Amino acid sequence: MAQQQFDEFNYRYPHSVFGNVPGAHTGSSLGSGDRFAGFADLFDHPDPRRLDIRASLRNNMVNGNTQGNERWQVRRYQQRSAITLWLLGDMSQSMGVANPQHGHLAKLAELISYSAIGIGDRFAMLGFDADWRQDVSVMPTRQRSMPVIAADMIRQAAPAEKPGAEGLLHAANLVTGTHGLVFLASDFCYDISLVEQTLRKLGHLTIVPIVWEHNEIDHLPSHAGWTEMRDAETGENRSVWMRKSIKKDLQNARKEHFEQLNDCFMRNRISPLFVNGDVKGEELSRYFLKMKKS
Repeated sequence: MAQQQFDEFNYRYPHSVFGNVPGAHTGSSLGSGDRFAGFADLFDHPDPRRLDIRASLRNNMVNGNTQGNERWQVRRYQQRSAITLWLLGDMSQSMGVANPQHGHLAKLAELISYSAIGIGDRFAMLGFDADWRQDVSVMPTRQRSMPVIAADMIRQAAPAEKPGAEGLLHAANLVTGTHGLVFLASDFCYDISLVEQTLRKLGHLTIVPIVWEHNEIDHLPSHAGWTEMRDAETGENRSVWMRKSIKKDLQNARKEHFEQLNDCFMRNRISPLFVNGDVKGEELSRYFLKMKKS
């Protein structure tokens, strides 16, 4: 049976990581790494495998150490460390409008978990709607089958029972650790103050907002006439006498909301990724390359 192929992306954590778990990112602790961090006395760090004869002779000559009083130098290295990639996934009713069974979010979970576990990092997932979704949550793991498990959890999850996305704050409170990447995946069709509180709560981590754009308003008729509209969060249907001016007002309201969202991200020095449909590994690779250059 052929092994299932997953998309992936390349990334590097932009800060030094303090930790004892070996990984792929620049670490701040000393250990068995490949980045030279200086010399130490063999007596203090008895590791003869890293003995540097040339540096020891030079040090003894400079300090005038006589025979029998030599000080031997060993090389020290910074250990590369692992981090956790967190996915905070929006399971609210508005996310399912043009996204049956949250398929785009499930694909994103596959992408992030496969990329993280592939280089030795951990993956964790926290779903939310009006509450924290424990049935769509996974604590940090390196389990190889996690891409399939996480995607299935999202696709098979029960629909949101009530409107809203207040569970985002609860989910943010469950994020642990001082180093990590947090992918905040949502359409952000809720109060900006909720986003602001979440960004402040997770300010010690590197946040990657993934914003799914809604364009349903653009497909509404511009001519006068009755049309059926459905509230994305409450699911309530209503008949509306549509006119060109009403469509324009709805488009302006959407534009104003996302301008406020952009301002919120800028205040917190965060760059969002706006997407339509499935998120591709190439898109995220370009995002992190741009982050590295900036």
